Amino acid sequence: MKFAFKTLDDIDYVGKRVLIRVDMNCSVDPETKQITDISRIEAIRETLEELSKSKVVLMAHQGSPGSDDFISLEQHTEILKSFGLKASFIDDIFGEKAKKAIPQVKEGEILVLQNVRYFEGELKKAPPPEVAKEKIVQELYPLFDIFVNDAFGASHRSQASIVGFTTVLPSVAGRLVEKEIRTLTAATATDQHPWTLVLGGSKVEDKVDILNRLLSTDRVDNALLGGLIGTLFLIADEKIPESYSKPIKGFETAVETARSLLRNYPDLITLPEDAAVERDDHRFNCNLNQIENHPFLDIGPKTTKRYVQIVKDSAVVFANGPMGYFEKEAFAQGTTEILNAIAECKGVTVVGGGHMGAMARKMSLENRITHISTGGGATINFLTGKKLDLIAALEASAKRMDG
Repeated sequence: MKFAFKTLDDIDYVGKRVLIRVDMNCSVDPETKQITDISRIEAIRETLEELSKSKVVLMAHQGSPGSDDFISLEQHTEILKSFGLKASFIDDIFGEKAKKAIPQVKEGEILVLQNVRYFEGELKKAPPPEVAKEKIVQELYPLFDIFVNDAFGASHRSQASIVGFTTVLPSVAGRLVEKEIRTLTAATATDQHPWTLVLGGSKVEDKVDILNRLLSTDRVDNALLGGLIGTLFLIADEKIPESYSKPIKGFETAVETARSLLRNYPDLITLPEDAAVERDDHRFNCNLNQIENHPFLDIGPKTTKRYVQIVKDSAVVFANGPMGYFEKEAFAQGTTEILNAIAECKGVTVVGGGHMGAMARKMSLENRITHISTGGGATINFLTGKKLDLIAALEASAKRMDG
């Protein structure tokens, strides 16, 4: 498969000073703040090992401001060191400490910068030339020869560290991005049906927009909803009270979109018909009219049984996001049973996203699922046919490099 962007095969990186953006956004225990799954760090290992004769500086994000998993990259650096890589961490991004340390990096060494989302400008989303004006780009790019992006999980976000450097440095894809694009292109080439989407998790604003676009492609036969996006649609359908909207960011806008989708695609969208709530610190299965404002933390057994059968009967399944608060073992049931059904499905199966992929690996299902992607929103965006922001930026960089 020939790409319109360049890869490590197209450049000489030996001895060069390389800035690499990766996605090490790991699952984190909300109480201990310890990383609970290292699969996204393992996924970038091939690229880092290939750059062993370069002077590498690594940037990545972890969580978002205000979230439970918004932590430093010190733990990530220790995990890289456990792989045998010569990695060190600096508590700075583009300040004087970082700019003094970067020129000191030797061949075979990796300097890990602090979480890029500690810099407020990183959260801005805009076209590459605009985000390239952010200080993180302007202060760092003169110190490097090459920019390598291996952050597939964040490839749908037009932010400074993802696309900004592609406008000012020769830029190529790392091995993980290359592999993901090749695998997902092959997996989506099929036109078989039924085509089932399993959509859960908590990033409701992004996912309701993606669901809207994906349903409009006429590809989806079944959209099975759980997690907070399932909660949103249950509120929109007046099946549960609006008091459950509290954790949903951008609820007012999202709920209007949800109501519109329910009107336009009533035969495609399937919502939970029962729930698992927390009562007295225990799981309690009940009908939706019995939840009584207790925390709604998982889909119930009737919903799970229905979803499992639909998944098993599908020709294509794409899953993104857990069905409930799987971090609590009692409320992981919906997610684990769906994942087992995906593994038993005889069709093409793709699991995308950190949490869902991490659970699949924990259950040792890697060899029974067609592809476990490191991307969540990126994978779903790819399915809608939308050109990922990172890929578009790398293609533009390739034209400049050739010109």
